[in-house]
Amino acid sequence: MDKSWCKSSLAQRLVALETDKLNSCMPDLTGHYLLQYSALNKVVIHSSTLMHSFIAVNEVTDTHNSQLQMNYEQLPFRDNCLDCIVTHHVLDFSSDPHQCLREAARVVVPNGYLAIIGFNPWSAWGISRLLPRTLVASKGRQLSRHRIVDWLTLLGFRVEQVKTTLYIPPIILRYFPNFSRRVETLLDDLNFPFGGVYIIIARKLVAGRTPVRPQWRPLAGRRIPVAAPSTRGARVTDR
Repeated sequence: MDKSWCKSSLAQRLVALETDKLNSCMPDLTGHYLLQYSALNKVVIHSSTLMHSFIAVNEVTDTHNSQLQMNYEQLPFRDNCLDCIVTHHVLDFSSDPHQCLREAARVVVPNGYLAIIGFNPWSAWGISRLLPRTLVASKGRQLSRHRIVDWLTLLGFRVEQVKTTLYIPPIILRYFPNFSRRVETLLDDLNFPFGGVYIIIARKLVAGRTPVRPQWRPLAGRRIPVAAPSTRGARVTDR
């Protein structure tokens, strides 16, 4: 992503609106560990009920005092260890967004949460990136929320919320920020699908396990029953 665009006033206003919307729809979290990482190297959750919060970046900057530098496609965590992960436009600018999502899903604990913020390609913001002199970051790809929801379902997640925001075009947000905030406040409750940004909150399901019980039957010539193999076609004979 263009670093100069990330430092622009438009990017700052974009992140401010996203942060307000995300914090309004985040569920009550219980546990210990929250990890958030952003393609813009921005913090979108400033406070959490979880005990520990970590910020990861692709490259070290001076924006935050403590950072974790990592490859988002190969997270350095064991399976099922983090209570919540927040990805901020990471899938939009990743060379392998499915692998990024797979890694995030891997490290979330069962019943843990995954929050995904992404650009909606079917919006004014999605169209703006195709213009010759675009106001938004032109690199990367923009994935529809329906595709992300399909991927999450395949990875064993239940989508609990899908919210949209940023209905106004980027040029209006850039030059009329106060007017833009008023418009967003009016339209946020309607949750129209053509907002420039979507926020998906998904929860990792716990796979059900059905114990295999042995089938007891007495063998000829013996009084004590033993467990017969449950494999089809297996036979037990007297010796």
